Amino acid sequence: MKCNCEEKETLKRLNPDIEGDASEVIEEEIQETIEDDFMENIKVYDNLIFPEGLEKVGETPWMTEKTVFPDILKRHMAPKDKLGYLLVKKGELEFVWEDEKERVYTVNPKHPLIIYPERYHHVILIGPVEFKIKFYKFDLDIIKDMNALRPGENFIKHNK
Repeated sequence: MKCNCEEKETLKRLNPDIEGDASEVIEEEIQETIEDDFMENIKVYDNLIFPEGLEKVGETPWMTEKTVFPDILKRHMAPKDKLGYLLVKKGELEFVWEDEKERVYTVNPKHPLIIYPERYHHVILIGPVEFKIKFYKFDLDIIKDMNALRPGENFIKHNK
């Protein structure tokens, strides 16, 4: 019995001697999809859970796109002993770790973000937003971020 459906696409058979391994072709197709902005609208969220029992040591006022502290939009880092917690009340913004520029995190009321000390980052405003950052005393024994730069460590070791 013959199928009466139209043949829209035929399967492509690969000849490894001519076209290479199938995984190479699949990888190329994935890269083309990314380059064609197919995945551009997929948002990345920080799904880490904020640790309990930290001592709050300060916070910024609620800021908007009009009242944001300019330094937040530039490359900066939290000090060695402070952990930041970025909270958005209205709208959303984007957050980028400088050592991981290919991944842009979206921060909104349902998805806050933990800012580890001594790791360069910046915030990108993409529209109307209301947000603040709370700061907590950082305890290295409780929380460790393997990507932190520890910029003063070499200086301390060389001057002992």
